[in-house]
Amino acid sequence: MFRSVSSPSYQSLRTGTHKVHYQPRQQWDFITDANEHPVDLSLVLPHYRALNQPTGHRMGIYVHSSGEIKSTICRQSSRTPFFFSVCSSGTAPVTLYLPSNFSGRICFSSSPLKVTLSAGFTNHIFPRVRFARLSNSQYEDPDECDEDAGHVALRMWDVVEGAPECVARERWRKMCRRTTSSSKNLRAEQRTLQAIDWDFLLDD
Repeated sequence: MFRSVSSPSYQSLRTGTHKVHYQPRQQWDFITDANEHPVDLSLVLPHYRALNQPTGHRMGIYVHSSGEIKSTICRQSSRTPFFFSVCSSGTAPVTLYLPSNFSGRICFSSSPLKVTLSAGFTNHIFPRVRFARLSNSQYEDPDECDEDAGHVALRMWDVVEGAPECVARERWRKMCRRTTSSSKNLRAEQRTLQAIDWDFLLDD
């Protein structure tokens, strides 16, 4: 059972590193409602299936705050799918680190003020992601990230290094990829980018 917000142990879930465990008969496997307090969490997903955990169960994670939110999903194995819901009732910035093996969709329930993609996210995650409005979401993907916030920054957690992306290295890779890509690949990538609603999605 999840404790009330007034519980000190519940308040400690706003910061630090926490392991996410399967919670039978619960809507969410991990939940934190920080009200106006800032959130800075690193959430470690298991690489195994827990006893009595249904096959194909997606680890459900819910984070809510009207303050600044920074959350990292630390997942080594893509065999652990997850559903990550982030709700910001204010206009404070939201920074999300998704694992480099993330493959699925990212949904917005409303138009955020701005969305930026880091170089690492663009290099490793972007080709396997579909962006959609939450109301128009009709797909069943192994991974899903729903967001309702102001300014959202999407970054990469490197599953090989077990750490957030190295900014300088990923920017160099991004520059080299643009230099070495063939004109055919560049045209295909440009068509993909044009198909996205760039009114709410901006490259960093």
